[in-house]
Amino acid sequence: MKYNYSLVKGLSSTQIAIIVAVVVIIVVIGAVAGVLLTRKPTTTIVTTTVTSTITTSTTTPVVTTSTTGPIVFYTWWATEGKIALQHLVPAFQSATGLQMQPYIVPGAGGTNAKYAILALIEAGKPPAAFQVHFGPEMISYVEAAPNGVNSFVNVTPYAQQWGLFNNAVYEVLQAGAFNGTLLSIPVNVHRGALLYVNAQLLREYNLPFPYNLSTLIYDTVQLANHGIHPWIIPGGDGGWDQFNLWEDIFLSLAGPQLYDEMIYGTINLNNATVQKLINETNYWFLNFTSYDYPGWQSMTWTQGLTLLVQGKVAFQANGNWLTNYAYDFLNTSAYPPLPQYINNTSITLIESPFPGTQNYYALVIDSIGIPVGPQEQQALQLAHFWSSYQGQEIWTKWKAVTYYKNATDYFNTPAQWYDYQQLINDSKNPQDFVYQLSDGGVFDDVFAQIDSGLLTLQQVGNAGLSAWNSTLVSAMHEEESEWLAAAKLGLGYLGFPNHPFANYYPPWVMNPMAYGLKSSKSVNSDTSSLPLILILLGSTILATEVLINKKFISKEMIVRLIKL
Repeated sequence: MKYNYSLVKGLSSTQIAIIVAVVVIIVVIGAVAGVLLTRKPTTTIVTTTVTSTITTSTTTPVVTTSTTGPIVFYTWWATEGKIALQHLVPAFQSATGLQMQPYIVPGAGGTNAKYAILALIEAGKPPAAFQVHFGPEMISYVEAAPNGVNSFVNVTPYAQQWGLFNNAVYEVLQAGAFNGTLLSIPVNVHRGALLYVNAQLLREYNLPFPYNLSTLIYDTVQLANHGIHPWIIPGGDGGWDQFNLWEDIFLSLAGPQLYDEMIYGTINLNNATVQKLINETNYWFLNFTSYDYPGWQSMTWTQGLTLLVQGKVAFQANGNWLTNYAYDFLNTSAYPPLPQYINNTSITLIESPFPGTQNYYALVIDSIGIPVGPQEQQALQLAHFWSSYQGQEIWTKWKAVTYYKNATDYFNTPAQWYDYQQLINDSKNPQDFVYQLSDGGVFDDVFAQIDSGLLTLQQVGNAGLSAWNSTLVSAMHEEESEWLAAAKLGLGYLGFPNHPFANYYPPWVMNPMAYGLKSSKSVNSDTSSLPLILILLGSTILATEVLINKKFISKEMIVRLIKL
């Protein structure tokens, strides 16, 4: 900035004092505003008759909200999540006197609910609260909303006041923050990139447990030679199960860095090494799907898991919501991939990291988004209860695991406790985290594009490879484009300033000019201490005025300092 030296030089001590006074007033206002912005919000509890109604529908209703009606919560939890809701809802209502009404639009991974929520948001009639994955999925709603990011409550200060920044695994919060801004509150941590194994079948045919990809390939062939259908990759979920398998193979072969690049669409598909990894992933995807169970085309993930527990198939790739479903509906507990469980003849179901991904943790984080509106205070109370340790004990006993660093083993199954311990251990190596692509790790339209492309690839086989590769290129281009649009809103990456998710910044953060963006202030900046900085600045100015009056320093010297 260029300063007008002659103008400043002509100022009298009185004029400087007036300017200082104005600055001090501004400083005080800034300090007060800083206090107000970080103060815990006051909320009024509305006492109502406690009722519990969980509605399941495949149609989109007209949503009306008021300050006294029930909190309508849109979700796709129609199976194990619905069981968990049956425990959470009455506890919340008893604790607060508020009513909560879950509205369920079934569909694996939100394949249907996401678009119902998007339609309501676009129409300017969002529900009081809604389920949303962490990762870029939330930006899909921001871009669809009439008022953009201002259509949603910025929950960052609430998360701070509720103690999440001190008590939660930091990498979990990073996965839902956009350049330091949280637009939803996490309610649980699922683990993706898992392989479910019927251990009884492996014992029956004396096969090794598949800790690595080569053993999984060997077991697949051997089971097929014995007349067993090794795999179930259902097609009734619209391609979501296929997406799970493909991304798991890719993570096993490529590792977390390239996987995280796919989250941003920045992976270089023209690179020879990347092309080789994509081709190898496609090869093993088609290999495993060729051993799929007859009738897979119309089956859902829950039907697939039932087949696996019954011993009709050996393998299913998915996330640990299968663990909760097996416990709730199949009277079966899942166990971690440890020798004492694998060799125990009374145990059937083993939940294991997908072969080759043992050192990585694929996050799938459910959260609650809150639109700005007449019920936002009640919705914030719901989010507060849900994310409290009390709420977590109720909810994650039945669903996923908690993100609190000091949890005890209150979970229903041994596999949940193992996943929780792995979450805590892996938090020591942030670069080993990925956010699962198929469950919030890409934008909603990209999710639909990849689902459809992989389902078609399994149906067509090798003849569909060219079309699938083109779909992947198009999807990654769209993913990057939508992130660049988010960057223009100041939401251009996952994580916090100086602390990006998985220690990875997309290239437009480090070199914004190359992407047509303004110079980024997201790196090496932190506005949380702005009021303090303003106070210090005001103190400095006042001290300078004293120095001038005492003739310890001249106005000309100050101008020279300013010009520096």
